[in-house]
Amino acid sequence: MKKFIVLTAVFFMGVFFAQEPIKNLNKEDIPIEVANLVDISTVTFMIDTEPSFPGGMSAFRKEFSQNFDTSALEKTDGGTLKTVVYYVVEVDGSIVYVKAIGENESFNKEAERTLKSIKTKYAPAKVNNLVVRHILRMPLSMNFK
Repeated sequence: MKKFIVLTAVFFMGVFFAQEPIKNLNKEDIPIEVANLVDISTVTFMIDTEPSFPGGMSAFRKEFSQNFDTSALEKTDGGTLKTVVYYVVEVDGSIVYVKAIGENESFNKEAERTLKSIKTKYAPAKVNNLVVRHILRMPLSMNFK
């Protein structure tokens, strides 16, 4: 129980993640695992207004961390788990086509499950005041002690 509390505290204090819009990328720049999931031709990369989560990044981090289940992860003897989660924000603001790419499969799966569980909708990306589909990436790391 003590290790779980420490792990949980480390997770909430030590997870470093941020949304990074993928700008000025071509189809060839998208990882093949993501390109196989998303029809890249329907995603707009050059945008005027980035998608925004209601309440900003702090609200997004809070919702993500509240839904992340550390018990779903494979046991580890310390170190850092890392993944990069790619996802599309649809024109209605919903999150779709979630794909995590990293070395630890259980961490990837839990990151994907957590992001899919977020039902709060974004304000979608815009180009010339028209809403468009846009892809975001979220680097994620968790430290274990």
